[in-house]
Amino acid sequence: MDTPPRDATAPDVNRIILIGPTGAGKTTVGQALAALLGWRFLDLDTDIAEASGMSIPAIFAAEGEAVFREREAAALAGALTRSRVVIATGAGVVERAENLDRALAAGWVVALEAAPATALRRAEAEAAAQGRAVGDLRPMLEGPDALARCEALAARRQPHYARAHERIATDDLAAEAVAARIAAALIARGRLPGEGVGPGVTRHISLGAGYDAVVGWGALGELPARLAALNLPPRLSLVTESAVGPLYAAPLLERLRAAGFTPEVYTVPAGEASKSRAQLDAIHDWLAARRIERGEALLALGGGVVGDLAGFAAATWLRGLPLVQLPTSLLAQVDASIGGKVAIDHPRGKNLIGAFYQPRLVVADPATLLTLPTRQRIEGWAEVIKHGAALDAAYFAALEREAGALLAVEPDITTSIISGSVAIKAGIVEGDEREGEGGRRALLNFGHTLGHAIETVTGYRDWLHGEAISAGMVFAARLGQRIGVTP
Repeated sequence: MDTPPRDATAPDVNRIILIGPTGAGKTTVGQALAALLGWRFLDLDTDIAEASGMSIPAIFAAEGEAVFREREAAALAGALTRSRVVIATGAGVVERAENLDRALAAGWVVALEAAPATALRRAEAEAAAQGRAVGDLRPMLEGPDALARCEALAARRQPHYARAHERIATDDLAAEAVAARIAAALIARGRLPGEGVGPGVTRHISLGAGYDAVVGWGALGELPARLAALNLPPRLSLVTESAVGPLYAAPLLERLRAAGFTPEVYTVPAGEASKSRAQLDAIHDWLAARRIERGEALLALGGGVVGDLAGFAAATWLRGLPLVQLPTSLLAQVDASIGGKVAIDHPRGKNLIGAFYQPRLVVADPATLLTLPTRQRIEGWAEVIKHGAALDAAYFAALEREAGALLAVEPDITTSIISGSVAIKAGIVEGDEREGEGGRRALLNFGHTLGHAIETVTGYRDWLHGEAISAGMVFAARLGQRIGVTP
C-alpha cells in the first residue's frame, strides 16, 4: 500500500529507512536493496553493538532498555547524515516520536510488515541457526508465549508504522522482490537519484504525425506532465504484464490520478506467449467493456512483449488509439518502442500478424533496468550491440569500453548509451519506415533471421530474445566471412 504520490519536483531520495517488526525482513531486504542500488547498507543494531562493545541483549541486561533507546536514537541521527544509504532500524525505534519524525524528514521511510506468526517464525529460525533461543537475540521476546509478545508489540507500534511513506507486506515475498518494489516506487515518482547524470535527451522522430522519444533517468516521474502536454483525454488504458505491474503500476496510477487522469490497468502474463490472438482479444474485450473512444490513449508499460501486443491492440481498436510506449526493459527502450512495428505471433512464426503504427510518445527511463532480473538485463544488450556492430563502429567501441558500467546500470553512462542507440535506430527508420525492398531498415534485422528461428522452434521458452539474436549475429558474421562479404 502506497501513500499519495509526491510532486515530481520533490527532491531526490538519498536515504531509505526500513522500519517494521522483528522478523519482517529489514536486514535481508536492506542488504538486497543496497546491492540493487549500489548504495551503502547500515544496520542500526550492528552499529550500536560495535560502538558499545556489547551485544544488544547484553546492553539490555547491563544497562536496561532506556539506555539502549538513547544509544539507538544517537545511532539513527548519525546514520541520517549519510547519503546514498539504506538503513535497517530496530523494531522499537519508532516508539520515540522524534526518531520517526527525523527519519520521515530525512529520507524515504518504508514499513515492512509481517503477521506476528510469520515474524516470530523467522526470528526463531534465525536464532536456531545460531544454536540460541529467540530471547537471546531479541530481548523484547524473552520469556513465555513469545507469540503473544509479538502480537502485543505489533499492536502498540502499528500506528507508528502506518506513518511510513510506503508499506509492504513481506509474508509471501522474497527479499529481492521487496527490494525491487521499493526501488520501483521511487523510480515511478522520479525520485531515485542518478549520480552525475545530466538532463534527459529528447529525440523527435519524424514518422506518422511525429513524436518525441524521451530517454532520461527519472523520466517516468515526468509522465503526467508529458501526457498533459499532448492534450490527451483524461481516461487512460494502461496495459502491463505480471512481472512489471506489481512493481510500477500502483505508484504510476496514483501519480496519474493526482494529475487529473482516470487510468485503469489490464495485466497480461509475462512472456512471449502473451503475444497471441487470445490476449489481443482479451484486451479488445476490456476496451469494449469500458467503451473506450477514439482519442483516448493506450499506455504500454513493460518490455517488448507488452509494447508489441498493446501497440497492436491500439492500432486495431477503432482503427487507432493514441499509443504511449513506456518501455521498462533495455530491449524495449532501444528497439521495440522505436519505429512503429507492432505485432503478435502466429504458430508458424514470430511477429507474423502486425502493423506499422507509430506512437504519440515514448518515455524510456533507464532507472527501470535496475529492477530487472540479471538475465533479462544482460540479454537486452544484444539489440544495443547490434546497432553498434551493424551501423556505428565508434559506438560499438564505446560499448566495449563501458561494459562494466553498463552492466551495473551506472546512471550517466547508461542513459548516454541508450540515447545513442535510440538515435541510431531513429535515423534508420525515419528513412525507411516500412522496411522497403533494399531499404536500410533491413540492417536492423542483423542476427534476427536465425534468432527468430531459434525462438520459434524452441517455442519461445528456452531462449530469451536477446540471447537468440546474439547467436544469430554470430551466425550471420561467420556466414558472411565464409562467403567473403564480411571482413
